[in-house]
Amino acid sequence: MASLAEIEGFIAPEAFFELDLGDEDFRQNAVDRYASLWATRQPFYARRLGIPAVVCSRARDVREVMLNPSRFVMKAPKLPGYESFDIFGGLESVLQMDGDRHGRVRRLMNPAFSPASLPAIRPAVERIVKERLDAIEATGPHFDAMQDLCDHLIVRSLLDATFQLNPTQQAAFERVHRAIFAMNFRPGQARPQEYTEAIEGARAVIADLIEDRRHNPRDDFISKLISARDEGSKLDDAELYGQINTICGAALGSTATSLAAALYLLGRNPDQFDMLKQDHSLIDDALEECLRMHCPGFFFFPRFAACDTEIGGTPVLENMLILASPQAANFDPEEYEQPGKLDIRRKPKPLTFGAGSHHCIGVLLAKMTMRIGMRAILERFPGIRLADPAFRPTYGGNVGTLTIASLPMWLS
Repeated sequence: MASLAEIEGFIAPEAFFELDLGDEDFRQNAVDRYASLWATRQPFYARRLGIPAVVCSRARDVREVMLNPSRFVMKAPKLPGYESFDIFGGLESVLQMDGDRHGRVRRLMNPAFSPASLPAIRPAVERIVKERLDAIEATGPHFDAMQDLCDHLIVRSLLDATFQLNPTQQAAFERVHRAIFAMNFRPGQARPQEYTEAIEGARAVIADLIEDRRHNPRDDFISKLISARDEGSKLDDAELYGQINTICGAALGSTATSLAAALYLLGRNPDQFDMLKQDHSLIDDALEECLRMHCPGFFFFPRFAACDTEIGGTPVLENMLILASPQAANFDPEEYEQPGKLDIRRKPKPLTFGAGSHHCIGVLLAKMTMRIGMRAILERFPGIRLADPAFRPTYGGNVGTLTIASLPMWLS
């Protein structure tokens, strides 16, 4: 089993990409510069906050990582220096499970995210969208599509409509979300105090939620998780804690960024935006194309080599960090003609939500929420546009995420 020091010694210093992937320069230029540059590049070595990693950015290499869970695992090795990969503070998430256990927990979670579960949620999401657009119209015509619309819309659609949490409970998970996405510490550094306090606060809220739903079950996600069975097996309390924290806390940012990114890309391509405004039947295809062009994260959740192996001709040591990039893979010219061009009639099949057994479990809910939001925006404000036609986002979040900080727009 290779140690971090052995992994360091395995790679010649000159073989590393020149920037640390945690550097601000990389974050701010990841979409516009590195996605297309790396889309045809053989897997290569880089550092993520000082930790050596193999970066996979061609579509075929990303799929190889996604579709070979026996070679590339989600659970981080217990190595000195890898502590930062426990982003949930000891609460084990389905995102960090492998093999039979992952399959069992995933099967127990599936009913809560199935197509059959969406019609019950849809009216509440539509109500929340209308309320947000009412508020924006009342203070318009200038607004921030990320801060005034997408952030609020997704938080309320998930935490209120889907999970039926009260405002105090919602605030606790919003705090977890902010703390997780501010985690950018290197090996040897202590966890931020805000992160520790946020996780402890979430634990207390989750305990209350489980107790309440066991005695007063509802037709909601948490009640379904508690009652779900797989061949007689149920989620134990530790598993419930981990999955509730993952879905209610960690998952908030991706859908918000995806809807904001769609508005941004369409605003930067007014011919495509005009086409969509004139034909709302293109909404699904347009959103899919925007998800291809701008992922919520430049990298997927980290994986680790389970053995000495290779990817695309690049040697990999056991325990090495593997970073697969859907953002770059979606620009691979072997997959798409003119990959840098937004074409809402393209009908792409992007890797944005992953592939294989760890394909995003909430993808149907996310796409439904985006679809409802986009349709309502276009019907209500057909003249919507970017405040600055040449606007370029500033990105925040933890390493590898592409959280849009602000998106100034005009209603007409």
